Amino acid sequence: MSDASRMRIARNVALWFVFAAPPVAAWGPDGHSIVAEIAQRRLTPAARAEVEMLLGPGHSLASESSWADDVRDARPETYNWHFVDIPIASETYDPARDCAPSPKGDCVVAELERLQRTLRCGNTEARREALRFAVHFVGDIHQPLHTVGDARGGNDIPVTLQVHGLRCPTCAVKSIPDNLHAAWDASLISATTWSWGAYVARLESGWLTTSEARDVTFGTPVDWANESHAVARDVWTWLPADHVIRDDYYAKAVPAIDRQLGRAGLRLAGFLDRAFRPGACRQ
Repeated sequence: MSDASRMRIARNVALWFVFAAPPVAAWGPDGHSIVAEIAQRRLTPAARAEVEMLLGPGHSLASESSWADDVRDARPETYNWHFVDIPIASETYDPARDCAPSPKGDCVVAELERLQRTLRCGNTEARREALRFAVHFVGDIHQPLHTVGDARGGNDIPVTLQVHGLRCPTCAVKSIPDNLHAAWDASLISATTWSWGAYVARLESGWLTTSEARDVTFGTPVDWANESHAVARDVWTWLPADHVIRDDYYAKAVPAIDRQLGRAGLRLAGFLDRAFRPGACRQ
């Protein structure tokens, strides 16, 4: 094999790891870190003190935001807590259809409802684990394709990425194999900034300053699932017939990604503030 061929293979492998994400990790580590950091900056003093007590001084929510993925294989009963399988043809969540109990768990909607109760009233160890799960699952429910059952949330829909992105708009476009779910988990985020911290800064000076962000309502996990599913139904229709994601698709996707990451961060802060409010366990 020539040196040029080896270099080409190495470059393609590197690009695959940059743009592709494991199919089970909603948002990927970067997306979850973005959500967690937005939330941490907005915690009330009471919630901040509880987080510090449970995780330790100086411990960030971002550092725990992918823990639920790390333990997924060892804890198979948590597998279905990362998503809710609503049919793409349906407009709303139906718990009997979409959240039935199983050896792999039920769904993210039911688990978030349980987690808030545990955060309020559990013992210290149960609350610590609930916090780690909550940081991740609030992010999961805001990834649109984690509210779709069809084609395993888009994991079974192969796509090719051909986008310049905002990270390097003048770079040559490469053809990167991917799937629709992984593209939304990580690839489109990776095409936007070089790091998750830079993405947070982008949102703090962008979407999070808008009236839309100021008007975000807290709602319930059911509300969040239905809202994310409405976005997913749009995402489903945006995909071109040839399954090639180009700059026109990216231009529609990035505002939706900004909105969903921002909503998730704001709601995670609210979720923790409510759970850790003094006297919450008595309510």
